[in-house]
Amino acid sequence: MNRREFLRVSGATAGAAGAGLVVGGVVLNRESLADRYGDRLRARSPGEAHWELAFEDTFSGDSLDASSWSIGWGWGVETSTSPTRIVSENVRTEGGSLRLRGTHERGEIRSGAVNTKNKVTFGPGSYLEARISFAGRTGFQNAFWAKPNTEAWPPEVDVVEIWQDDSGWDDRHISRHTVHYSSSREVGDRSTHRNLGASYTPGGDLTREFHTYGVEWQADELVHYVDGKVVRKWLGETLLTALSNGAPFYFMFSLNINNIGTADQTERWGEEMVVDWVRLWEDTSL
Repeated sequence: MNRREFLRVSGATAGAAGAGLVVGGVVLNRESLADRYGDRLRARSPGEAHWELAFEDTFSGDSLDASSWSIGWGWGVETSTSPTRIVSENVRTEGGSLRLRGTHERGEIRSGAVNTKNKVTFGPGSYLEARISFAGRTGFQNAFWAKPNTEAWPPEVDVVEIWQDDSGWDDRHISRHTVHYSSSREVGDRSTHRNLGASYTPGGDLTREFHTYGVEWQADELVHYVDGKVVRKWLGETLLTALSNGAPFYFMFSLNINNIGTADQTERWGEEMVVDWVRLWEDTSL
């Protein structure tokens, strides 16, 4: 599978040489891309600018774009890790943002999640990023993450999570960045599952402030970023091969409840994970 087959995007196509990239019917050449997205177009080598926008959603419409998103995790609306059930009424777009809400009713825990399975996928030679403010409540696990489009696991890349297990200050001030893989390098080999994680302090309460969380995936490294700053580089050949073997990946925003920590059901909920925008970039130098 070649590089462009790893990155298959609904609604975004590469134009002819010199024409730029077509996104939502608008042609973006390198000059217009640089004007709009200068930070992400900064080169890895001086004088080079080889990132092109492959997908973007600013959630400016009054409903979720069904050509790019489905409601739920990629596998469905329930998970074995918690009693959470995803319902469409807890997923909305409003004021130029995606909002995933956590609620409970008559003992049922309800939440929001969206995914790009079979619609927007990516692999090595990509940079994925989103601007997010998290839902703040003990027991709420906010996540921006990706896994193989086949649903095989491991591998998995957690661009960012926050773990609200009632441990105190860490709940709302520490971002978590994790990679799951199999040491055998075989996709779906849970018997050799390994994970590597890093934590970061962006500054401020992550449930009250927006920050930009990203991951760059190359054949020779995986790099987690927060607000454009490197959090951790992962360079292990076994890890990187295991990830590549699982490509292409799709990505998700999800609010899982009572997976880590326990939310108090004697109180009324309604907190929301808010996504301002999400972008997927392609490294055209490969």
